[in-house]
Amino acid sequence: MVNSDRARALLAEVGRSVPELEAFFGCMYYAALRPEEVLHLREDEYERPAQPKGWGVLHLTGSTVAVGRDWGDGDDTAEDRGLKHRAKAATRDVPVPPPLVRLLDYHVKEYPPGSNGKLFVTRRGPGGRYVPTAGQPIPNNTYGKAWRDARAKELTPAQQRSPLARRPYDLRHAAVSLWLNAGVPAAQVAEWAGHSVHVLMQIYAKCVYGQEEAARRRVKAALGLPPAADEPAAPSADNAA
Repeated sequence: MVNSDRARALLAEVGRSVPELEAFFGCMYYAALRPEEVLHLREDEYERPAQPKGWGVLHLTGSTVAVGRDWGDGDDTAEDRGLKHRAKAATRDVPVPPPLVRLLDYHVKEYPPGSNGKLFVTRRGPGGRYVPTAGQPIPNNTYGKAWRDARAKELTPAQQRSPLARRPYDLRHAAVSLWLNAGVPAAQVAEWAGHSVHVLMQIYAKCVYGQEEAARRRVKAALGLPPAADEPAAPSADNAA
């Protein structure tokens, strides 16, 4: 999985090449959304920060899934469904950190939502020309190509051959790992990511680096033992996360 510097560099490369998709990938990295959840996102589900440079909230209500013409409920090749692993009418709130706020605000300003209110819709026709959109979702092969092109420009040949950020979905994995390594409680991470805690830890337990030493310092502090001279103080209960 990519670290934060590499993830930001890849997003910036997308912004230079296909600017209308930078916020699309940003939602996966900064908010751990699945691609189908980003495709379903509507402008009225984006709650802007109450204060400048503050955090916003995404109120997720569903997903837009690519399906074959013979596999959906209608004639389209995409279908709106509920959130994964949740009841059909369930919702999920995910915080929007300031970097994603900037990406989303710019996206809404430069690329107005489709007629159905969705933020990320097809905007290019043959030859890459901008075309009016009725709100058709971005095809998998379109955003997949944009991501492959960004990797080709940003990563070394050896990194391109590796699994590093090979799929857009890997940005979601990087986000969840970042939250866990930052000390955000697993239950909170699971809620934001739309996982159960059990599944979360099955998938990501080995991605949490450096937490054992921090945990020992917290236990030591709880026992009233002073830290060693070269040992950093344990995080307090107020800032442990």
